[in-house]
Amino acid sequence: MKINTKLTKVSRNVKKQKGFINPGIYKGSTMIFDNFDDYINDIKNDDDRSTLYGINKNPSVDQLEKAVSNLYNCHDTVVAPSGLAALIVPFFAFLKQGDEVLINDTVYSPTRTFCEKLLKNYGVTINYFHPFKDINKFEKLINRKTKLIYLESPGTATFEILDIPKITKIAKRKKIPTVMDNTWASPLFCDPIKLGINIIIDAGTKYINGHSDILIGFVSSDKKHSKQIRVATKTLGICPGSEEVYLALRGLPTLNLRMKQIETNALKMAIKLSNHPLVDKIYHPALDTSINHHIWKRDFSGSSGLFAFSLKNLHSQDKIKKMFSKLKIFKLGYSWGGYDSLITFPPLSKRKFKSQFKGNLIRLYCGLEDSEDQIKDIFTGLKVLN
Repeated sequence: MKINTKLTKVSRNVKKQKGFINPGIYKGSTMIFDNFDDYINDIKNDDDRSTLYGINKNPSVDQLEKAVSNLYNCHDTVVAPSGLAALIVPFFAFLKQGDEVLINDTVYSPTRTFCEKLLKNYGVTINYFHPFKDINKFEKLINRKTKLIYLESPGTATFEILDIPKITKIAKRKKIPTVMDNTWASPLFCDPIKLGINIIIDAGTKYINGHSDILIGFVSSDKKHSKQIRVATKTLGICPGSEEVYLALRGLPTLNLRMKQIETNALKMAIKLSNHPLVDKIYHPALDTSINHHIWKRDFSGSSGLFAFSLKNLHSQDKIKKMFSKLKIFKLGYSWGGYDSLITFPPLSKRKFKSQFKGNLIRLYCGLEDSEDQIKDIFTGLKVLN
């Protein structure tokens, strides 16, 4: 089944939906047992997903979990109320006091904040590694206390591609679970399970939803680790809202159409910017000038709408503010994945390994507007910096 066909069918069951094309919205907490024996069996059964309660048995949540599992070729998926709520689950599932976790230094900033502000308080040591300089000596970074490896590829803001298979091969030999935040690529452009990853994080807020109107996240896992993930999710009381689930299901059928257009728009922008006299470097894994482009080409089947570029000179905040004031299409705002184009100026001061830029770093998300209008908008803003 081709991907566009699969996306329109995977999250829907017309027979169960009483003939309606789209799934329904189920709101509620309490669910009623058919009889007393079912109640007794529910008490006795230790299956963490069988308890008859709204947190476990919402039919539309079940549809969404199965759909995302299908797309990620994995054993199970749990849904969380945000990407951040999703990414904390593996930490609580696999770590305890005295353990250590390895994380690439270019990880999503809220992931770092969670680790530094909360996880450390539980007695867990966080060790950050360089996304490519440390890979050839990766095994030496692991010790007997290392119980989890958390990865994000490409990295946030500077978009370094990790050699995931090299890391997972070592991790499997050491029997250490691996987690990968795959939000940038979505299930369409990268198959983390195929690369040896055990647990996948996807902030469905972004591409899977695609309309910037909900918060939702997914934790997808292989068979070996799925029970621990689901137990941790249930114990933490993590569950999504019913309307958010419905809107994520609504977003799935158009995912490939949106991703292809967003990919095209971002590549056109990146190529144009690479020839701009004020631009120093482009940080986009799909360009052959990017570090580890060959690994991206091997492990990914497409690219995202999110990338960055740096300027040749460092401009003052007032100058950057004037540049932004000229923009009509690109808006200043967090997140991405919707139809609106966005711009930010990411600070990287919390990183262990400091990146060297000649000038300002600018992150772009190219949405669904016409690419010519997007390019014209950014180039108009850059004129202020001449």
